Amino acid sequence: MPQVQAPPPGFFADTEIVGKEDHLRLHLNENPYGPPPGTVDAVRAEAASYLNRYPDSECGELRGRLAAHFGVTPDMIAVGNGTDELVLVTSMAFLREPGASVVTTATTFPGYVVSAAAVGARAHTVPLRGASIPVDGVVAEMERGAELAFVCNPLNPTGAVLDQAAVTELIDAAERSGTVLVFDEAYMDFAGPAHEFALDAVREGRRVLVTRTFSKAWGLASVRMGFVIGPQDLVQRINTVAGALPFNVNRPAQRAVLRALEQPEHIDRVRADNARARELLCKSLDTLNIEHAPSVANFVMVKVPGEGAAPGDSVGFAARLAAEHRIFVRNLDVLGLPGYLRISVGTVDEVERLATALAALLGHH
Repeated sequence: MPQVQAPPPGFFADTEIVGKEDHLRLHLNENPYGPPPGTVDAVRAEAASYLNRYPDSECGELRGRLAAHFGVTPDMIAVGNGTDELVLVTSMAFLREPGASVVTTATTFPGYVVSAAAVGARAHTVPLRGASIPVDGVVAEMERGAELAFVCNPLNPTGAVLDQAAVTELIDAAERSGTVLVFDEAYMDFAGPAHEFALDAVREGRRVLVTRTFSKAWGLASVRMGFVIGPQDLVQRINTVAGALPFNVNRPAQRAVLRALEQPEHIDRVRADNARARELLCKSLDTLNIEHAPSVANFVMVKVPGEGAAPGDSVGFAARLAAEHRIFVRNLDVLGLPGYLRISVGTVDEVERLATALAALLGHH
């Protein structure tokens, strides 16, 4: 059985920032604008009245509302305690045979590989092509017999997004090979409906799964709620495994999402605000001659300036940002991209604060 490789210490935890509330958090891709109005009150009311009561284990009302929002049927939706749990549960559902394997891209969200190892499966990671998803490499691994494939789209940490032809190529290959293909679309709300090719394919009856989250653009990271949309039989297999966790989506989380779904226009506002701040961030990076990858998400991957064409010391650069300017960013050395940082897009004011700090570190006036 493969040895489980845990994420790097502190990768998800906030233990390194306890007592540093004045620090700017640009390392976890959080939404700085918060949840839709009234959501906090809904959570408070739910907790005040029902904190001693178990939640609906079937999440019937929640799945019904999600189905209506996304134009599918309730039996095409499974919900979980964030998409992290759904990645693990999906791995448990589809990586059951001895020697089963999963394919994903290298240097991305570590949960795919960790979940595969946790269930005794082999993981194949395909190197990125620059900052883009290597579609042909993923297709090749599916055709070699991978039972499961995870494609993060838009891609964390680069911010690249697949076009319709690439999404269709992946789905076609999965249906030919029998691979269960999962598009992890945690950041798709920032890219917008024009890029939702995988979700359109699900509605058309293609055999593909799409995961989404309320932790990012919806601003509900604290309550933990993710979901997967796909063909009824595949979703049923996920729900069967998830049955071991009958109360995994708590009452405040269910109530928060139900309240948020009443205000879909909130996502449009967040997307517009994020795009405005992201454009400012990229212009600021250009002014400072800091190379960065194009992004449709709420983060930008940057190359730390070094000697010549080589990237600089991302570990030291991130540490100096935190120590000297009270700004946290994600050092991508821990994901196999030494010399690169992932910087979350904050508000316009926060982007300006970051730009001032970067200028100071680089000796610009």
